Parts: sequence; structure tokens; C-alpha cells
Amino acid sequence: MARNSLDRRNMMKLAAGVSLAGLWAGRAGAQLDEIGQMFGEKLADKALKLLPAKPLNLARTVALILKLEKEADQRGLPLSPLAFKTGQPITPVEGSLYGNAVPRLVTVIDRAEGNDPGLAEKAGELLADLNASQREVPEALKPAQPLSKAMDYATLRPEYARLFASATVRPENEETARWYLSMMQKARSRYNSVGKSVGVPWYFIAATHGLEASFNFRAHLHNGDFPLTSRTRQVPAGRPSIWLPPADWESSAKDALKLLGFANQSDWSLERTLYRLERYNGLGYRRRGVPSPYLWSFTNHYERGKFVADGSFNPRAKSQQCGAAAMLRLLVDAGEIPEFAPVKAIEPKLVEPVKAENVQPAVPQASQPIAAPATAAAPSDVVVPVDAAPVVTPEPVIPPGT
Repeated sequence: MARNSLDRRNMMKLAAGVSLAGLWAGRAGAQLDEIGQMFGEKLADKALKLLPAKPLNLARTVALILKLEKEADQRGLPLSPLAFKTGQPITPVEGSLYGNAVPRLVTVIDRAEGNDPGLAEKAGELLADLNASQREVPEALKPAQPLSKAMDYATLRPEYARLFASATVRPENEETARWYLSMMQKARSRYNSVGKSVGVPWYFIAATHGLEASFNFRAHLHNGDFPLTSRTRQVPAGRPSIWLPPADWESSAKDALKLLGFANQSDWSLERTLYRLERYNGLGYRRRGVPSPYLWSFTNHYERGKFVADGSFNPRAKSQQCGAAAMLRLLVDAGEIPEFAPVKAIEPKLVEPVKAENVQPAVPQASQPIAAPATAAAPSDVVVPVDAAPVVTPEPVIPPGT
């Protein structure tokens, strides 16, 4: 009977070892006595060889940490001020292992750094495996969720909020983005003057002005046609329909905003603003699963893909303009649109507001036309054929700091 009980006990231990073998990980073997402490007896060498390398196993991780600490002591490595519960047992429990193991491994690396690079590498590798078991991929680094191919605002609203909240300016675009921000801040009083008279927020006018006319106050807001002393030539042509001296930018801008149905709208929430901007330019990018550069150029959401001058889509072409959503994010980060806050701030911080007014930028190449709706001053948002390619706007080269 005693022999049968012993056999059963041994069989249970063997079964436990086989079960653990399916979970344990780590390329280096732990010393037998260290692992044996966890099970009340030593395991055979052959049993250890059966342990797979992956995935990470709690018991194996504890054993390897103890082994690394023992090696550091045996080699007489200097103690570290980062020491944390050194010599105390580590419980291989999933909920507490990470918090206890990380300081121990960092301590081993600190002791071995400059004294025993090989040991530091072993501890670093184990620490990386432990980190991988806990780390969640940040939203900004996750593959982008597929763009909705819907065309209605109600469906697209949460997508606009999500993309805007996670938008950041690409490092390679930061210098030019600073210029865009400075330009909008300088001209804010002019945008405000127009906006108050037609019920359109100044920042919407600023973004539209940047994209459609390259901030040229000597050209029409409708499409960037120059000069203001003449009506527009491109679509919408012949605007303003009544155009007499003094032929100023403000009067032209008011005409454009009324013609395109933006005047006196009631909802200027962030999501509705982004929807108006994208629909104004065209929703054709959505059919290709490409975030519209009209909104997202210069941000982490846009890489490349663009409708070029002949109206065809070129997947290799890349917009050189700052997108409207990027401009709005820059303004929010600078504290210029408090009603859109709070959102995650863009880093690094960009320039502080500049108070200079009535700036007159150099005249860029004329922009190509924006298609106007069939009726003026529509009661809701401007309607653009959803299958049409977005309007192609020439991309000016804007020297930073001008």
C-alpha cells in the first residue's frame, strides 16, 4: 500500500511536470536546485530538456532571475542602489510577477553593465520577454482601422472623433506646420471679421483659405483665382456675380461661404466641421480606403495616395499641403480653439500666437476650382457627388519661416 502511494505521488509530480512543460519558456536552463525549490524536489536533467522555449512561463522566469542574481554574486559584481527585495522569494503568480521581477532584472543589468556585458545581455533579454508579456500597442502605432465607406455624417461622426484625437504631426512636417500655424494666428482677425458676418467659425475659414488659396489675401477664396479686381475664371466662375470696387478679399470670402452653403449653419462641432471640409473637397478617397489628404496630410494618419492634376488617382503621389484636420489640431494645441478641447496635445509644442495682422502673403500659383452645388445657400451642408474624384488643388511650396 505504501509502495502504491509512493508511485501515485511520483506519478502526480510527473504529470505536473509534463503539464508545466507545455507552458514554460526560456532558452537558458535554470539550475536544478532552484527549479526544484518550487516543486519540493529536484527534476531530472532529461525533464528540463523537454521544456519548450516559448511562450514565457512564470516558473521558468523566476528560476532564471534567481540564476542571474546568483551569477552576479558569484562574480563579485558591485551592488546596485536599485536593489529591490534581493534575496527574497519571487512568487510565480501572474498578477504579481511583473511588478516584482522587473526591478530585480534591472538591478542585475545595473550591476553587470560595464563589468560583465554577457550577463547584462542575458538579463536584458529576459526583461524584454517579460515586457512583451505586458505591453499593449499604443493606439498611434496600431494598424489604422479601415476607413468607413459610408457617406453620411451620422455614421462617420465617431470616426472623425477617433482620428482627430489620435492625430499627431509627422516629424518631417513639423517645421512647415509651424509656419501654417503662425500664418493662421497672424490673420485671425481677418477670418473673424468675415466669419462673424456670415456665421462661420474663423478656423474653418482659415483652413479653407490655406488649402484653396494658399493663404493668399490677394486671390479669391472660392478657388484661389487672381486678381481680386476680376471675377473668378475657374469653377465656380464669374464670382462674385456683382463685383464692384473696392474688390476686397473680405467681400469675396463672404460670397464664397454663402455660395457653398456654409453660411449660418448651426452645428460647428469638431466632427461636423471635419465632415464639411471632407465633403467639400470630395469623398472619393474613401472608396480607395485612403484617409483624405485634404484633412489628414502632415499627420500620422496619411502616408500617400492622391488625385493628381488629370483627375486620376495616383497611389504613389503624396500631398505637400497641410491638411485641414492637421491645421485644426495645431490650433487646438496652441489654445486657439478651446471649444474643441480637451484633446491629446501634439508634441512638441508649436509656436505661440503672433498678434500681427493684415498679413499679405506672396501670391502662389492659382488653385484649381472647387465645384459648387447647384443651389446657393443650401439649408444644410453642401452636396458633392460622392463618386466624383476630390478636387485637385495645386500644392504650393511654402518656405518655412516666411
